[in-house]
Amino acid sequence: MIGSFGRFMDSSKREFPRQPHPKQVPTPGEIYVTANCPTSTLLLPGLHCHYNPHFLTTGMASKEISKQACKLCRRRKVKCDGLPTCRNCCTAKTTCHYSPPKKRGPKPVKWQDTRPTEPPLGPTYAATDSSGEPESPALSIATNAFSYPASTSPVANSATVNPLFERPDTQTQTAARVHLGLLAGLLAATPSETAASIANHCILLYTQYVFGSTPVCHEATLRATVSRFFVPLSDDADPAVNYARVSRCFAADDERERIGALRSIALLAALCAAVTYVVPESLLPSKHLTAPLFLRAARETLRIYEDYDLEHPNSSSLGIRLFLSSAMQTATGTRGVAFHILSEAGLIAMRMRLYDESSLEGRGPIEETLLRNAFWQLYVCDKTALVMKDRPVTIHETLFDTGLTLEAHSRNFVPLFGHSGESNSAGIEHRLSEGFHVIRRLWTMAARVIQGMELHSRKAFDAFADMQACQESIAQLSEVYFEMITIANNLPPLVRSLKESSLDSNRESDQHLLDILQRQRTSYLITLHSIKVMVLISAIQFNTTEVMGLSAEPLTLAMRQIELAQDFLNILDSVPFIHLQTDGEHCVDKIRIVGSQLLGLAHDAENDAVKAQANQCAMRLIEMFARLDSKASDVLEQYVDF
Repeated sequence: MIGSFGRFMDSSKREFPRQPHPKQVPTPGEIYVTANCPTSTLLLPGLHCHYNPHFLTTGMASKEISKQACKLCRRRKVKCDGLPTCRNCCTAKTTCHYSPPKKRGPKPVKWQDTRPTEPPLGPTYAATDSSGEPESPALSIATNAFSYPASTSPVANSATVNPLFERPDTQTQTAARVHLGLLAGLLAATPSETAASIANHCILLYTQYVFGSTPVCHEATLRATVSRFFVPLSDDADPAVNYARVSRCFAADDERERIGALRSIALLAALCAAVTYVVPESLLPSKHLTAPLFLRAARETLRIYEDYDLEHPNSSSLGIRLFLSSAMQTATGTRGVAFHILSEAGLIAMRMRLYDESSLEGRGPIEETLLRNAFWQLYVCDKTALVMKDRPVTIHETLFDTGLTLEAHSRNFVPLFGHSGESNSAGIEHRLSEGFHVIRRLWTMAARVIQGMELHSRKAFDAFADMQACQESIAQLSEVYFEMITIANNLPPLVRSLKESSLDSNRESDQHLLDILQRQRTSYLITLHSIKVMVLISAIQFNTTEVMGLSAEPLTLAMRQIELAQDFLNILDSVPFIHLQTDGEHCVDKIRIVGSQLLGLAHDAENDAVKAQANQCAMRLIEMFARLDSKASDVLEQYVDF
């Protein structure tokens, strides 16, 4: 290197002074050389840059490289002098190029492990759960008690070949870690109960209060999942022992079994989250401690295999998202995340073409029934959105390439909950299924009437519209509306007193079945009377009150609004309050819409009697709103105060 530098100095015919004394300031433009390094420093006015015998740059910092042969000399396998333009290239009159130097030594850590970083299981873990709420004390205790040091964690040192996806063994380890946190949290939250007893109790509450409106689970499969995954933990055992015990729950021979295990526990955790959030504290005293644990576990478990789930969906893909949407809306009182999850389920159903009966061919009886019910549930959710106008829809008839050919009932009936073997229960699920589809038809016809009103309103302002066709459209909408409000006349068991049933209320098993039927009857009555109010609101908005057989006189419309609101209030007072609580945010949204209409009427009506009555009804609804203890109730209270 020194010889090369000497030759360069000879060729430049310039002498370089030694490095000046530290206290001596070099003259601008002067080049000095350090004693131990051939690199010099060129000082220009306002510019300090390093000078290297191989490269001389001005206006930017030079990049020092070690002595090496240029590309041409290396290719010819001849000795290179290492100058900026070596003598061989100068003789050949070619451009002299050097390869950029390669850094030696160990590569940075970030290049060694491209696996997504897992959050530590310790005191530094985020202090909020996945719903955005403060972390429960049980969760803090669990993460501290069952944490692993960074060097010994079974997850910490694993790496993946593909930086975008976790390896199967890493996915299983992550799932075991998440489930261990759930079990530890439940143990800390309810020391007097086992995790299995809590999960089984949630399943019982689901069949009693939720199944009638969301029949998307097979009870026997859920209870088998509890037996497999909800193993007891030891408080004083080594964390590695508990981790090994939980890991054995996820043992699988192939990918199908591995993903099946993840789906099973994610579905159960999502169901438990939805149930614990909606049921009152009287039914589940530890709900405020256990609900965040289930919600967090469900979301984190789904996240492990979410990409696979989107590519290869099944009935659990829809059921999990239905439950997560409900749990998120109840937990936060907001709709953004909940509606996004629900819309994702709708997109999956559309991709699976579940609106076509042929899409279910070749599937097992249970899977076929669950897919059928899940699609109809999502269909109802989107029809509800069209009526309430609170979110965009993803499932609509205009998007079906084959039309809506899916049958309401499967030809091969399979019972979904575990009461089919008991006395007097042979027809219970048939009645529940029948009632479920009555409610579906209610929302479907309400959406059709409201969309027809909106379309008619647009045509009314079109000078080229056929007035005769408009009148026929009004008549057709009136027929649909009349069919909607009388739909239950053909199904007396759904709306009549359940005392006429053959079930014996003195028997515990029969009482449970009666509660299930009563819960669905409540859902039907609330749906019917809230739909009447919402259709009237749309009729007034689009100036199509003749659809309901009403004149456009303001006093007539105000009286009808109060009449329907009073009917709605009377229904709320007549049904068991616990049914309103277990209906969750869906019931709260209906009360909010009716209450907002009454508040507007109390403010804008010209008749004093109408104002007084509207205000009285509004106050009753606000009291009901407050009793339901919804997180969304604060919004309405602020509006009333304003």
